[in-house]
Amino acid sequence: MRGYSDAQARQIFRDLVDTPADVTVSEREVLVQLHRRAHLPIILASGLLDKPIRIPWWNSLRLRLSTLSKHKNVRGTFVRGNPG
Repeated sequence: MRGYSDAQARQIFRDLVDTPADVTVSEREVLVQLHRRAHLPIILASGLLDKPIRIPWWNSLRLRLSTLSKHKNVRGTFVRGNPG
């Protein structure tokens, strides 16, 4: 990723992992809806948005990254914000 060749772990965590999001857990998937912020274009460029990824250690539940929308289409447990 451009701009991260010399990045320290703290910067990568802050920019890409410690991102505010709404998380919805359903029987089929874990939906992470990312809030708009400065580093969202990097995540958008990753090609991972709206492409479900099956996670074997989650009993094959899917992880789906999306951008935050005003309407919730998934039924499940809704967790707001960034608990960190």
